[in-house]
Amino acid sequence: MEKHNYLCGALVERAYAEAGARHAKAKEADRAARRELHRVAGAFFSREEAKRAEKLLAAWPEGGDEALSRILSLHASTRERLPLAAMDALYAQLFEMTGKPRRVLDLACGLNPVYLAARGVSVLGLDAHLGAVALVNRFAEENGLDARAEGADLRTAALPNERFDLALVFKLLPLLGAEGYALLKRICAEYVAVSFPTRTLSGRSVGMERNYSSAFEEHCPQRFAIADRFVAGNELIYILKER
Repeated sequence: MEKHNYLCGALVERAYAEAGARHAKAKEADRAARRELHRVAGAFFSREEAKRAEKLLAAWPEGGDEALSRILSLHASTRERLPLAAMDALYAQLFEMTGKPRRVLDLACGLNPVYLAARGVSVLGLDAHLGAVALVNRFAEENGLDARAEGADLRTAALPNERFDLALVFKLLPLLGAEGYALLKRICAEYVAVSFPTRTLSGRSVGMERNYSSAFEEHCPQRFAIADRFVAGNELIYILKER
């Protein structure tokens, strides 16, 4: 388990406990736990990418958007939203519906708070990858930005005791299954933006938009109304508003 010290301890412990309950043999349980940890965290941001991103932080703000793009390109989720012009357009469309938020909660945030902070948005991010958390906090501290990140296993962690204007739940529900809808019910925010990938990390479509759309609209918590739905790049985005 020491090899997973870049991940939230609660997530690692749960993955190994659940794998141990399913597999009688220790080696099989170990392999299953490692697969799960890679699926939910390691596939998106490797330790090598975290080290490279750390070296790039000093290039901003002097390096401008070019430096920001290089940082964001090292995490799979933000890389898929590049170039920055596309990210700016995505958030412009989102904020047109929600208004520019005073405070954002970003769940499974990755390096997204780096982008939001650089664009002047106050944000609290939660993520299981402690490397991403450290990078966000260092970026904010070194540049005097209103952003912070915390390590969390979002299946089990308590959410912040704070009300937000907007919560971002980008590409998280497919990783959590039914527990993702329980998580949505716990969010304290006027608006929630939920997204799903329309393609796999390898670029295949395989009917993902249709399948995710059907399942989400059937199971969306009743406390939220679907205010808008749009596709940006390879991402299907729903904007929910509290009823």
